[in-house]
Amino acid sequence: MQRIGIFYNPKLFKSIQKLKERIAFLQKNEYIIFLLENQKRKGLQGISYVKDFTKDNIDLLIVLGGDGTILLASKLVLKGNTPLLGFNHGKLGFLSECGKDEFKQVFSEIQKGVYKIEERMVIECTTILNSGKKNFALNDCVLYKGKYPKMLTFKILEGNEYLFDIEADGIIISTPTGSTGYNISAGGSIVFPHTNVLLLTPINPHNQFIKPFIFSAEKKLSIQYTKGNEKIYVAIDGENVETMKKFEQIEIEKSSYTSKFIKLPDKTFAKIVREKFID
Repeated sequence: MQRIGIFYNPKLFKSIQKLKERIAFLQKNEYIIFLLENQKRKGLQGISYVKDFTKDNIDLLIVLGGDGTILLASKLVLKGNTPLLGFNHGKLGFLSECGKDEFKQVFSEIQKGVYKIEERMVIECTTILNSGKKNFALNDCVLYKGKYPKMLTFKILEGNEYLFDIEADGIIISTPTGSTGYNISAGGSIVFPHTNVLLLTPINPHNQFIKPFIFSAEKKLSIQYTKGNEKIYVAIDGENVETMKKFEQIEIEKSSYTSKFIKLPDKTFAKIVREKFID
């Protein structure tokens, strides 16, 4: 593991001093450093700049920022085989699980080979009767009404089987990784990352007896927007990507792609849940 890419949140690195320190440390340990051309900064020495991380066979992508930065970075290397290692410079930092002050300590462990690579489920979200565009989500796909004040109605199907209609302000469909995001804020369950499930959580459902649902990830979920505003929004991992009109449908299924993360022995999922949500 010698070829290392770095992806950072520029809002958290307005001064390049901290970035320079991390790069200098890696270069001192004979790592070759790659940055994207659109993240080029004056004052950085000995950097190889690329347009696409996946075409330069990097061994590891270091992500400096918060969970939002991790979600962006995951898409940059999704179709490659590059694992991610996140250092939290943001707030909660559930995905970017290493602390910003642990940089040297973590790389000491990596140099000793004290880590494993963990694969996380990614979902494909395809709009039908609309653009036909396929989006990939590590965390979640959210259908929501924006500023529209009235309730929305959705028809839910698993495979080809009609299940039920839901009246709500919106719907969250999340992966196990995304279960600790918007899903948990809306009352959904936390599930372990290796669990092979999809979570469907209504946002403010009209019927108080409608609770979050957990489905096998081996079947496709289809959601048709049947009643409400002229259009609603589709957000993938927190970013609006398109809109849906009434009677249009989105299909959500497990992707053949996975996101890969470097995992250290002391950074277990149970421990992180305790630290972030309980202790």
